[in-house]
Amino acid sequence: MNYLLLTLGHGASAIFVDNSGDKQEVIGYEQERLSGIKADSQFPIDAINEIEHHVGFDKMKGCTVCISHWFDDWKAKKPQKLLAPNKYITEMDIKKLQSYNGPIIVTEADEMTHHDAHAYSAYAFLDFCTQDARESHQPVHCIVADGFGTNQEVLSIYERRGTEGPMLIHRAYGYKASLGLFYQYATAFVGMKENQDEYKFLGYESYIHELLDNDEKAQAAFSKIESLIDSAEHFFVDLILESTDPDKYYNDRTGDGAIDFKELESTRKAFYKIFEDVLEGYDFFSNDSFNARVVIGHFIQKVVERVMTHICKEFCITNLVVVGGCFYNVKLNHTLQTFIKGEFCAMPLAGDQGAAIGMYEYHRNEDKPFDFGDLCYGKRRMYNAKKLFSNMENVFVCDTNKDYLVDIAYAIAKDIADGNVVNIIYGNMEFGPRALCHTSTLMLPHKDLVAATNEMNMRNEVMPCAPVCTAENAYKLFNNDQLNHIVGSMQYMICTADYKKPYSKQYAGVMHNTPFTKKYTGRPQIVRDGDNALMEAVLTMVEHICDAKCLVNTSFNVHGNPIVFDIMDIKRNFNFQMEHAPAGHKPLLYIIL
Repeated sequence: MNYLLLTLGHGASAIFVDNSGDKQEVIGYEQERLSGIKADSQFPIDAINEIEHHVGFDKMKGCTVCISHWFDDWKAKKPQKLLAPNKYITEMDIKKLQSYNGPIIVTEADEMTHHDAHAYSAYAFLDFCTQDARESHQPVHCIVADGFGTNQEVLSIYERRGTEGPMLIHRAYGYKASLGLFYQYATAFVGMKENQDEYKFLGYESYIHELLDNDEKAQAAFSKIESLIDSAEHFFVDLILESTDPDKYYNDRTGDGAIDFKELESTRKAFYKIFEDVLEGYDFFSNDSFNARVVIGHFIQKVVERVMTHICKEFCITNLVVVGGCFYNVKLNHTLQTFIKGEFCAMPLAGDQGAAIGMYEYHRNEDKPFDFGDLCYGKRRMYNAKKLFSNMENVFVCDTNKDYLVDIAYAIAKDIADGNVVNIIYGNMEFGPRALCHTSTLMLPHKDLVAATNEMNMRNEVMPCAPVCTAENAYKLFNNDQLNHIVGSMQYMICTADYKKPYSKQYAGVMHNTPFTKKYTGRPQIVRDGDNALMEAVLTMVEHICDAKCLVNTSFNVHGNPIVFDIMDIKRNFNFQMEHAPAGHKPLLYIIL
């Protein structure tokens, strides 16, 4: 059976799973890549149409449609409450899905919630990466944490042993117990964009030691902040452990969905009061937006880390897989992976766009397990690329086969080794928020090159950059015990590891200080043998030319735009880079067809 997997709301996306052949075929897009609207939450009609363009209507006819969401309890399988229009889906959208003439299955409160879908996706990814989790009878726990799900669930804990299915062992309800909303509202409190800029806090937080070192008033204030961190930790732990009655939140719902906007606003005000208390009385914090972001970033990060480690201790968690928007926080993942004694896995599609995969796993019966592959699911439209870019400065459009790939890799490696910023478009585009060297900007890991790239893309200087390296060099650069402790996730820039050696100018662009320690971490993409022939060759050749054991890998897109999709996106973003590049740093672009 074939499946169309949809995520509605934040992270709107579509994936088509074709099980008709011997090998499963996967194609998928996030709506933002096609609409050009960052974090687009409209119904993913463009993504669906793009899939249909590539696979054909006949192949999609009769497919099972699985819809994952977090805002309603549709009972599409039950005649008394059919799929109905709401903020995220129109009558026309429903007719489009019905045109495939197959079953429509939706997450719902009394069978499979949004968090259940997340958990199934996380366990499926773990199984894709290793059979050990199934063969061992040691318990593997899964923590799901995000803003909120069906019925206001905000944190769910599951346990699985061997071949058994996941068993829910704890669930907390209510917006005020949501670590995801806590982080989201902190973002807005300091003037950044919700559901887009949360990760910037990690960059801001790294300056906390400098703020304290340089200001006596800041040092005096810090003891109060530590006390507030303790209070917030106990506040969240108590709510998470005690707010376990779903009926209370089910009965509180208003309108036609699960979102209680009055309660959401009340939660925002309560969290804002906490943030105001952190900054209260210290003008050097509150009157300076940079300092405010540094302090609030440190505060929320410490609270979230302490609450999560407390939960792990409370439930005696040894082996852990995590999923949900909270776990795009790589520093939180690092804290958890070093806290637990067993193995750790972070689902790389931790956001809502990955939850529909859990729907597939739950309903597939005898169909094939989901093939995560390299997460590059999006076929591009590159028609007439050679003609369009033929007269553009610094652009190289290459036809390739296995024999010619070495020559292209050498040209790219030579340009990088010479200190250039090189954009690369290669193969299918990535599904999820990380550029995995198919739609990437690559450079030597030098701080000045990172600064130049941020300037040409209009990105904030605090944004952390990630290294890409071979598996062999990963063991030379990073703490080996930490690498061996993590299952599957190190290929996707969602976990960090400590560098073996102290701060080095050679790798300054990808080294990030852990506050109040001498440790530096990085969140690598490790390219393993056979994963990406072009990048393996580029990395090997760059190391041979200039002894760089990793490169910077960041997404090819101007700030505020999604990762580029088609030739017009590519042209528009590259022209912007060329116009805004600092002197001596005009970028290059390789398009490999």
